[in-house]
This record gives sequence, C-alpha cells and structure tokens, in this order.
Amino acid sequence: MHQYVAHGYIQSLLWLRHALVDIESKFQNQSGVLLLEKVEVQQQGGDSPNPVTADIHLNTPTDQASSGPIDEALRNLNEEALQLSELLDHEEKLIKELCILLRQVLGQLKISFSIQANVVPQPWRSPRMYLNAEAHVISINDKNEVTSKALEHYPPQVIFNIVSFVLPELSKSLTAYRQKISSRIDLFDRINQELKNLSKIFGNSPRKSEEDGNIEDGVKKTLMEQQKDQSQS
Repeated sequence: MHQYVAHGYIQSLLWLRHALVDIESKFQNQSGVLLLEKVEVQQQGGDSPNPVTADIHLNTPTDQASSGPIDEALRNLNEEALQLSELLDHEEKLIKELCILLRQVLGQLKISFSIQANVVPQPWRSPRMYLNAEAHVISINDKNEVTSKALEHYPPQVIFNIVSFVLPELSKSLTAYRQKISSRIDLFDRINQELKNLSKIFGNSPRKSEEDGNIEDGVKKTLMEQQKDQSQS
C-alpha cells in the first residue's frame, strides 16, 4: 500500500510539472504579445502628405527574464521526480529480499522477538507486538484482539524500525545458538574418545581373543554336524 502512495506522489509531481509548463506557455503567449505601434511617416516630395502606417513589433524583455527561474524549477522538479521513482522501486526490491532472507533465518532458528511499543509509530502501534518465525508481526490490542500481518506489508519506515530493533536481538540469539552447538560438539567428541579407548581395550584383551576362538570353533562344529546329518539322510 505504501508503494502506491509513493507512486501517486510522483504522479502528482509530474502532473504539477506539466501544469506549470502549460501555465508558462499561456502566460508567455498573453503577456509576450508584441506591442503594435503605428508610426506615420511623411512621404518626401509632393504637396499633400500620404501617411504610411508602419507596424513596429516590440518584445517585452521582462517576460523572458521571469521565465528563467520557472524553467530551472521545472527541470529540478523533473529530475527529482525521476530519481525518487528509481529509489522507491529499488527500495521495494530490497525490502522484499530482506523479508525473504529474514524469514529463512528466523524459521531455521525457530525464534520470535518481542517488539517494544515505541519502536513502531502510530497508527501501526499496539500495546503488544511480536515478530514470529515466519516474519509476521503479531499485534495484540487493549481488547486482546490478535492480528497478524507480514512484515513486508508495512511501510518502509516501520520495517526499518522493526529490523533495526530485531537485529541486535538476532545477534544475541545466534551467539547463544552457536554456543549450544559448540557444547554439543565437545560432548560428542568426548564420548567418541572414550568409546575409542574402550574399543582399544576390548580389542587387545586376551579374553577377547579366546572368545573369538571359541566362536570360530563353535561355527565349525555346527557346520560339521549339519554336513553329517545331510549325509545320513
């Protein structure tokens, strides 16, 4: 919704620019009308003068001078509107990418964050707000009514405030998650080391060799008995 408002603002600027150009054109056509002066020129020679009317067109320099600041303002307005349009489009793409990446990270960590009320401006503020693992903002009002809205559907300034608040908390959560994995790896390493020591002890013991020999003799005896039964049958 905020992008539509921004683009509508740009369209208003462009409309204003064209309107000013039209007004300037009409103003120059009216106030820049060439003055018409009639000058009677006395013909030389002859008794009765034959007046000749000459049309002299004079420009008004004040009109040309006054259009200079307007032209400059229109050029600046056009440039700013184009740059603003490009920036808004780029911002929209970055916000979509940010929300996708944030959703992946939060979903992997399975964490959510409580958002302080002063982080979000009015009218989007609620007494209790949370950013869950799906990157949705959960709002609970005074009547305990719960609403859920995707982060990317908020205005850019609200998204910026929420992300700026969440990032330090996310860093702390990542540190705790790393420490948890590190402790688990240390425990696995210790268990593996002890199991290796036990394996070496059992592998080198005389009892182990004797048991292996007894097992081998038992297998041979069983095979011989099976062969004997088959020959008798």
